Amino acid sequence: MPSATAFLRRHDAHSWYITFAAVLMSLTLAVDLLFPDYIEHRALNWALLVITLTSAVTALFLGRRLPRWVGIVAVFIFLVAQAYFLSLADDPQTVISALQQLPIVAFYLGWFVRPRLALPLIALCMAVFGMVMVSNPLFNPEGRIGAPVAVHGLLSLLFCYIAGNYLWRRAKRVDATDALTGALHRAPFFERAAVRLRRRTTPMSLLAIDFDGFKQVNDAHGHAAGDRALETTVSAWRSELRGSDVIGRLGGDEFAILLPDTDRAETSAIVERLQAASTHPWSWGASEYAAGDDLAALLQRADAALYAQKRLKRQVPHG
Repeated sequence: MPSATAFLRRHDAHSWYITFAAVLMSLTLAVDLLFPDYIEHRALNWALLVITLTSAVTALFLGRRLPRWVGIVAVFIFLVAQAYFLSLADDPQTVISALQQLPIVAFYLGWFVRPRLALPLIALCMAVFGMVMVSNPLFNPEGRIGAPVAVHGLLSLLFCYIAGNYLWRRAKRVDATDALTGALHRAPFFERAAVRLRRRTTPMSLLAIDFDGFKQVNDAHGHAAGDRALETTVSAWRSELRGSDVIGRLGGDEFAILLPDTDRAETSAIVERLQAASTHPWSWGASEYAAGDDLAALLQRADAALYAQKRLKRQVPHG
């Protein structure tokens, strides 16, 4: 149905996670409220239930338009609430419920909150929850819950954060990388190169590359043949380059390679290796960092050298 498809397109991973996590927490709170003989903090549970249900409905309605700060505020509320619940020495059921909900929040922090905020929060959670559980007699070796459960809870918190952080890094890498060649897209390449330039303490060169006769390959053999030429050539480059070198696809058959710790003479030697390993011919131009250069200046000089080489190739008679 078109309406169902449109509804699904309104959502992303963040809105779906908020929706289902809020529903899961709502169910947990509702189950706790079904046993009035055991739970002693019903008002707080009802308040949290209202918050989780409201969060689920809001995320479902707004979809990808849901602001990230909404999730972060909800995380803060639940972390404070869970710290309180974990401190209850006379309510083991509530304590266990709080432990079960910690991984949901930790996974959210890892996946959807940037590390500069998430890492301090996880460290704070580990410290606060650890101290709260140490002070709760239920977690004593002879307590009704026991110390192993406390250790397992903290390890689950840490594991879920690491798993969520892995998914965030993987998604970020996929978004930044050209699916065909594995090179960085234009904007991520510029960002990475700009960071390297700001930290530069040694020689650095930039290589600009343009494939020769690429349009003719596409016209004569189809775009699949052109794609294979790009894919195999960039793969060959990667096998010859160092881990610190950065490859970017600036558009079509235009590429750039940032070469840290490399002067102009060393760049020429690297180019010889790359061309020997390549499956398709290409032209190149290089520039070496000079005092006061920014990335635009480096790329401008490399492009000028590249197009000078291409003009020279066109002037050379074939056959």
